[in-house]
Amino acid sequence: MKVKKEKKGDDFLNVISLGAGKQSSYMLLRSLENAFKYKPDFAVISDTGCEPKYVYDYLDWLIWYVKDKYNFDIIVVSAGNIMQDTLDYLEGKRSRVAQLPLKLANGGLTTRQCTFDYKIAPLRRYLQEVRNGKRVRLWIGISLDEMERMKESNVKYIEHYYPLVESQTRIDAIVNWFKVNGIKEPGKSACLICPFHSDRYWQRFKKEFPKEFKTACEFDEKIRKYPKLKASAFLSNHRKPLRDIDFSFHPSLFPELIEECDGLCGL
Repeated sequence: MKVKKEKKGDDFLNVISLGAGKQSSYMLLRSLENAFKYKPDFAVISDTGCEPKYVYDYLDWLIWYVKDKYNFDIIVVSAGNIMQDTLDYLEGKRSRVAQLPLKLANGGLTTRQCTFDYKIAPLRRYLQEVRNGKRVRLWIGISLDEMERMKESNVKYIEHYYPLVESQTRIDAIVNWFKVNGIKEPGKSACLICPFHSDRYWQRFKKEFPKEFKTACEFDEKIRKYPKLKASAFLSNHRKPLRDIDFSFHPSLFPELIEECDGLCGL
């Protein structure tokens, strides 16, 4: 497929929003093969500071790979470590932290601020620094099977672009592409302490990454008496301590992170 030339007046900076998961990594690699209408200028990933180790290992490899093969840059931005910032808040070491969507014992759910503060805001700050008056065409790696997560940009200088939906690409085709082409396949990208994780995710994580699962359990125990909440807080939908749940007894019916409506997590 030929790369579409920008029309006069179509002055966009094409930026890939990278999550280092399957969809966004596939989108990046295929874009460098000119598989979509436009050609990206660079990619940006907002690091929340508490992804699983395998995500950081893959990101290190991906940064090297695209630079070595395509001379393409991946920029890493960050607003800090959301898990450590939350622990500091619980210990009174800071006056505010972006709140996670915690599950409450009374059936409630706290307001989610983490995606904006740790994913969207650092990305936008960087784009404002480098766009030099141009509008930004922000590439988001939502595949066709999760197209309900698509949404329009709420800022004037950014236009969201969904090349995987446009090209009718599903997650199974993405996984197959990595295998057929012999390219290292990424794991699931998402914060270690994300309350949107499914039971299937936790079950696999508990089995394959016991040390990091233990870290999540310890964090879950520390948020129980979250400041200013009238009920106990939990990471799991079951509203029980993470380490006590039999995840195999509760199969997941919906795709992972489907509630994550901002479209920037888990990709």
